[in-house]
Amino acid sequence: MMQRKVLDQRRWLCMSRPQYQKSCGISALVSCWNYLYSNLGNGSCRPISQEEALSVLGFKPPFCEIRFGPFTGNVALMRWFQLLNKHFGVPGRSFYFYKPHGKGCTIGLSSNDALARLKLGLMDENMAFIYHCQNHYFCPVGYEDVPLAASDAYKPVLLDSEAETWILIADSSRKQPGIHCKLWKDISTDLNCQNPEFLDIRRLDRGIQKRKTKKVGGNIHCILAFERTATGQMDVLEENIETDEVQQTVPLEIEEDSNDSVESD
Repeated sequence: MMQRKVLDQRRWLCMSRPQYQKSCGISALVSCWNYLYSNLGNGSCRPISQEEALSVLGFKPPFCEIRFGPFTGNVALMRWFQLLNKHFGVPGRSFYFYKPHGKGCTIGLSSNDALARLKLGLMDENMAFIYHCQNHYFCPVGYEDVPLAASDAYKPVLLDSEAETWILIADSSRKQPGIHCKLWKDISTDLNCQNPEFLDIRRLDRGIQKRKTKKVGGNIHCILAFERTATGQMDVLEENIETDEVQQTVPLEIEEDSNDSVESD
């Protein structure tokens, strides 16, 4: 049963909540960093705040006036993770964990394989994750495998065909639930959409929508992984991110209509 219901409470304790307006990216990154390296999570460093992280990265107060949306992107988060690690003297790496389409895509990784690896990662104290969905970043922190048949509620071992997986995702916005619970099949649908179609995982009632864009194909939505590694693996990360930086410099898109802000927290 412990393999079917996984939630390391320290991941939730490390969530930086509330966030600044539209600062979901750096707030999620700080949450992951604190889980991996601080004594609030699985490390020995003191926890760092959003403000301290922003200062290390070169931002100046008042932080509430920073327009995070235009420059917060997948590559930016991975580079910021590298810079925080360099500043605090800790080893780690980051990478695209599951990105079916677009630049930086994880070629050859199926949705089922990604789910299996994500479940293993959520049981690994050296791994943390950020899910980039429609105009938002938040952190997968656990999962539940739910039997399809009521009679299997306490069945010790379930086949993949006998269950569906819900992912627990912690949110830094005070205007959202502290933890969302989303079916993996919906997350997979989101990540496997291609422009102009998209699925807003936080507003599933809207179904698959179409952006007002001329761009066809690709998708910046993905799951990013952040890993605490052995000393000496940071140089490899620098090379990988430098390559990705050339390939993908896409900022967090602001594509929702004027009546629906990206984040108003």
